[in-house]
Amino acid sequence: MDTLTARPKVLKQANLSLIRKVLKAKGTATRAEIAYETKISSTTVRSLLSEMMQNGEIQSVGYDESSGGRKAERYGFRPDRYYGAAFCITGDQIYGLLINVCGEIVEKTRLQAVNGDFESAVTDWLDELVKKRELKSIGIGVPGAVEGGGYWRTNETDGKLYKVNIGDNLEKRYKIPVVLENDLNATAIGFGRCYAKEFPCENPNNVNMAFLYFEKGCVSAGFIAGGRVVHGNNNFAGELGLLPMEHGKTLDACMAEPMEDVTYVNLVVQVISFICGILNPQYVVLGGPSLRKNCIGPVGDGLSAFLPKHLLPEILYSKDVWQDYFDGMASLTAGKMFDEVQFVKEQPCL
Repeated sequence: MDTLTARPKVLKQANLSLIRKVLKAKGTATRAEIAYETKISSTTVRSLLSEMMQNGEIQSVGYDESSGGRKAERYGFRPDRYYGAAFCITGDQIYGLLINVCGEIVEKTRLQAVNGDFESAVTDWLDELVKKRELKSIGIGVPGAVEGGGYWRTNETDGKLYKVNIGDNLEKRYKIPVVLENDLNATAIGFGRCYAKEFPCENPNNVNMAFLYFEKGCVSAGFIAGGRVVHGNNNFAGELGLLPMEHGKTLDACMAEPMEDVTYVNLVVQVISFICGILNPQYVVLGGPSLRKNCIGPVGDGLSAFLPKHLLPEILYSKDVWQDYFDGMASLTAGKMFDEVQFVKEQPCL
């Protein structure tokens, strides 16, 4: 039989972490609901909820209808108690976001990165922010492949990859959890969550989607399968620009050439067909500054004529890629707020 043990102080922190995760996931919950979800005794839940009320972390949001007995009190987070800070970096642009515990964007600021020094811009803003708010997490969207607490980016001078350890540096400096994600993956997450808000029947935790981003001479993608981002073995999934096309050219090389709309449509249909044959996504989202919006309809028509029905995705358009990026990083940052003490089952030695 597996057993879990912990010292009293650690056990309390673990129980608080579980309660916070339930409240975060459900929005509001009664004591009975929390006890059921966490498997913590009702007495312990009552004690911890009382403590959380006293320190202003949660609040009563009313009572459920009585089913014959005493009305159950419902609890929820106070949105102005804890915050997270998210950063969205792409190219030479960087934005700082203040996120409340509900994942809502409270404040958005365009930051200045002198000579491309994103880390200094981030720490300057955070140093001022921690004087006014209690931060529980930091999220960073980065223009490169994430590895551990850093990411790989290309040196514009020699074209070589080098690692930027911004996540490790921030976690060491501020002593709170940090989450890093590729900018396009975060954008795909944000679009999925916004789409689910618009269409409540959609569950973002089960979505299968490919998000294709078009910029000058470049096409890249973020993939979500079963509600999870597909990172790949070395976190480089989505580098569509490397796809080999006709005449020995890569997709990026083809996209950089001038072409008529008909050629453009055929090229995009070919790329999406590759993706559908491999991942079979329910949705393919198109966005980015170089996307030819007038070609979206013909792309859909071309796919309908080429792909069998069981492989045919629904084509969607992202009208505001930056907002999708913001929403994705807000969600990831809020989700990192309560990564505290957790139980881990140790497997017996063989």
